[in-house]
Amino acid sequence: MKTIKYGVAALAAVALLAACQTEKEAMEKHHFGNKLYIDTQVMSEDILVKAGGGDVVRTLSIASALRVDEDTHGTFVADPSYLSVFQSEYMQPDAVALPAECCVIESPEATILKGSNASSPVSVRFTGLDALNRKLVYVMPVVLKNVKGLDALASKTAVYYVFKGAALINVVCNMSNNRAAAQSWRTPEKFTGMTHFTAEALVRQNAAGRLISTVMGVEGHYLLRIGDSGVPDTQLQIASSSNQTNSNMSLTLGKWTHVACVFDAGKTTVYFDGRKVLDAASSGRTSVTWGAYGSDKGESSGRYFWLGYSYSSDRYLDGELAEVRIWDHCLTEEEINADNHFYFVEPDSEGLVAYWKMDDGSGTTLKDSSPNGNDLTLDLPTTWPKVSLPDDK
Repeated sequence: MKTIKYGVAALAAVALLAACQTEKEAMEKHHFGNKLYIDTQVMSEDILVKAGGGDVVRTLSIASALRVDEDTHGTFVADPSYLSVFQSEYMQPDAVALPAECCVIESPEATILKGSNASSPVSVRFTGLDALNRKLVYVMPVVLKNVKGLDALASKTAVYYVFKGAALINVVCNMSNNRAAAQSWRTPEKFTGMTHFTAEALVRQNAAGRLISTVMGVEGHYLLRIGDSGVPDTQLQIASSSNQTNSNMSLTLGKWTHVACVFDAGKTTVYFDGRKVLDAASSGRTSVTWGAYGSDKGESSGRYFWLGYSYSSDRYLDGELAEVRIWDHCLTEEEINADNHFYFVEPDSEGLVAYWKMDDGSGTTLKDSSPNGNDLTLDLPTTWPKVSLPDDK
């Protein structure tokens, strides 16, 4: 019996020794095949370029399967000569090389220190993207070169950054059963006693059927609203000391319309999609204060400036808003009709008092993109429909 036990034990020892040798051989084999590579999940990344989006920054690092026995180096190089590889591998023959000056790698060398298997990140900055032709697809290959200390894995030595023109507006704010205002302006002086101003918004009314819907303004003072007693429920009205509207100011349900209201010392001119629909009508007052007074409800109360609200909660806009702006001067017809003006203006444009792009995408704060910082607050969380403007109808 003891002989059998000793025999079993001997066999177990032999098996364990064999297992150790097999593991050792596997480790040696693995070590022999250790390679350097760019540490990224995707070797090609699409980046949507949006007007006014600024610089785009990405980080890259190098790694190895096992810890390295000596310091190991590699250099990231922006190399447009790899464009043909991208065109072939990703079947995009019409792609063009991103201009070299648009890619900046200030400290391009990455190092894996002895005993480690990953380097610190290297920053890759893409700049001047606003100047690109939005109809083209641009590619910048960033390639790992000058490798020292370990061979590189050929299939993971180039990353392709692909730049495509995004729609100018990709998300908007749903105002249905909601409203937005400021408790107080950060720059109240800019909204006080305005004798000249322009108010703009992209408006999509999705449903009618209520007496009044509201775009923006101050109840009982100066208001852009839709409908009224005797006014169709899809027709814009300028409500002030003297109300102004006409049949040319009709919105089409489900269709985006750019509305520009120009106030010139008491005379109001309105444009729909750059076309004049109300010409220098009297508003009955010579100046307007877009107030944020602190009391918000009831006919006798003080008045806020609101988006989507006037006097009572059932006067919301059943639809979406985007690109809401207030200027401290009268925009000309030519300025209103400037290329892409409906969808984007520079946030630091002269005379831009407030600029709510309405593309925040989450939360209840509508950020003011102008330098003045007059953010608005939604009463309730909302949805943020995805769009593609100016392509959407």
